[in-house]
Amino acid sequence: MARVSTFLRATAPPAAPRTGAALGRSRLHWRFAVPLLLAAATVRAQHPVRESDPDSPPPSSVPDAIGQDELDLTGRSAVVLGAGARAFGMGGAFLARADDATAASWNPAGLSYLRRPELSLVGVHSRLDTTGGLADKDETTGSNPDFVALTYPLRLWGTAGSVQVSFQRAIPFGFDRTIDRGDLQLLIDAEGGFDVVAFGTGLKITKTLRVGATLNRWINGYRQTRVRTVRRRLRQEDDFHLQGAWNFNLGLIWSPTEQLNVGLEGKTPFKADVSLSRVRVDIFSQEEGQPDVTLPTQASANDLVLDFPGAIGLGLSWRPKSALTLSADYTRTFWSNARIHNYFVLLPPSGPTEPRPPFTADTLVYPNVRADEQADSVQVRAGVEYVLLKSALKIPLRAGYFNDRQYTLDADGNAPHFNAVTVGTGVNLGPLLLDVAFLYESGHYIEPLTNTRTKVTSRRFFASLSYRWGGVH
Repeated sequence: MARVSTFLRATAPPAAPRTGAALGRSRLHWRFAVPLLLAAATVRAQHPVRESDPDSPPPSSVPDAIGQDELDLTGRSAVVLGAGARAFGMGGAFLARADDATAASWNPAGLSYLRRPELSLVGVHSRLDTTGGLADKDETTGSNPDFVALTYPLRLWGTAGSVQVSFQRAIPFGFDRTIDRGDLQLLIDAEGGFDVVAFGTGLKITKTLRVGATLNRWINGYRQTRVRTVRRRLRQEDDFHLQGAWNFNLGLIWSPTEQLNVGLEGKTPFKADVSLSRVRVDIFSQEEGQPDVTLPTQASANDLVLDFPGAIGLGLSWRPKSALTLSADYTRTFWSNARIHNYFVLLPPSGPTEPRPPFTADTLVYPNVRADEQADSVQVRAGVEYVLLKSALKIPLRAGYFNDRQYTLDADGNAPHFNAVTVGTGVNLGPLLLDVAFLYESGHYIEPLTNTRTKVTSRRFFASLSYRWGGVH
């Protein structure tokens, strides 16, 4: 934040008068799991819009203006998947093998495996690079909490299982991003995330069947500052806040044999209230010796409605011997249904003293708000784990692969596929478990505005720490 803060102190006006009107109450509609989000700037059709003022500019100006505020969640596959270094070390193929505390984010039926009280902590550091297309340089780095949970075993009428309270940062926004495009540079600082506080349980109903569910409370949001440091300087600030929402994760694990698990998981739709506020400060350079002219505008709204898609996943896990596990998953998210309603942007002024009112769109595709349609995303994942045993010491070795079909359509009308490889390891020393994983993901799409190939590369490092003590054995 230091680089942006310095710029803000140098350019901020004494006060930013409110020029946009407050716009009523809102709801955020989410459905099921959130997939890998690639926000490639796809523009092929115009969207119906609602002008917030009769003097607002004609619809032809909307795509470019909205593009400045497009929500960019590129390359975050952790969004649709769950959490934890062990799972990602196996390529995220964990729906049928979710037997640690992170099961709440994958398949809550796996919580039934936990037989001792457990405290779990997970963090992630990521770097994202985009090359080609419009940008000469596009780098994003950040660290975020991933998962925190407290789990306690239970027995109900002879049925074994556990209960858990957990926190997951389902969509992280803690990052710094730098974009260079010729004589234009953008600096973006963001913080926060779409967070989930979950209350879950998993039970072993029969010898072969386990079931589980979590009740999820979605909270928080993101705060973002964007600064354009050259060619007509500009500062923008956004605050997107979830007022709260509820949904369920539902799962089961069936074991027809001792070595084979079949996992099924789904996440239910939900709605939430949202508040959105924006501030825009345009800075106009004057003749030499004359002070710069700053023109601030701002607006707030709480009548946005976000429709998020549903998802379902199926997994298989085979353990031919106690030290070896092989897993594979398939997940489909119906991302083509995602829409955002009453989304608004602050338009660039006509001149140093001529601000314009906000522009509001009735319905846009989300999060790639400049696209006219999106595809369903599909993830295919596979992984392996082999545990080295030496006395009381256990050292797991893990590797995995996954292929993600993106929801965003490129210039050819195709949904690009990203590929990833993962590796991981850990150590088990009595009650203490430490796991780490590294993920390398890459893919490309055809940039619509330039019809050029744009490559996206993501690197993520996960670290998990768990402590188990006492309890049921």
